[in-house]
Amino acid sequence: MPRPARAVRTGRRPRHAALAALVTVGAALLLAGCSTTYVDTSPDTRPADLPQSGWIAVDPIAVTLPTDAPLGAAPATAPDLDKPTLVNVWASSCGPCREEMPLLDRVDAAGDLQVVGLSRDVSTDDGEDLIADLGVAFDSWQDADLSFLRSLDGRASLVWLPASAMVADGEVVAVHVGPFHSRAEVLEGLDHVPGR
Repeated sequence: MPRPARAVRTGRRPRHAALAALVTVGAALLLAGCSTTYVDTSPDTRPADLPQSGWIAVDPIAVTLPTDAPLGAAPATAPDLDKPTLVNVWASSCGPCREEMPLLDRVDAAGDLQVVGLSRDVSTDDGEDLIADLGVAFDSWQDADLSFLRSLDGRASLVWLPASAMVADGEVVAVHVGPFHSRAEVLEGLDHVPGR
């Protein structure tokens, strides 16, 4: 005995297609609104490539520090960037960052070089906890949106931490990728300061 024919619903499929198209367009607009307008002018590299470590001279570029979110006892004003300054970008979850911070603190305390820190942590509590745990005294500010590294226009990695920049006369003159292992390695950055 043949099976009875199923009733065919009409008018439902076009509504589903219209709804699917509307959701697709909405998602595309949402994603377009979330895209970044930052243009990295550095040479393309494969994601598996590691950046060159150590000090690298760069074309000088004027910078300012984001000092609107001080961490620990840092003042709400920027340091004097006319004198040689090491700007160290770190995160509390970064093991190599944690390891090098006491060394950088000793260099700063000895007066060999002014050291300031910028935390990539989203939470100020995470950055302040690390500073307190390590007993670090050099001034640090939060820079969760990476405004400092972005201002370098591709001269330093936005991904690899720790990252440091040597600033002299208000300009970044060299960058250092990876952790510092000795006082001498930190102070090698001074070799890139004009007139030294």
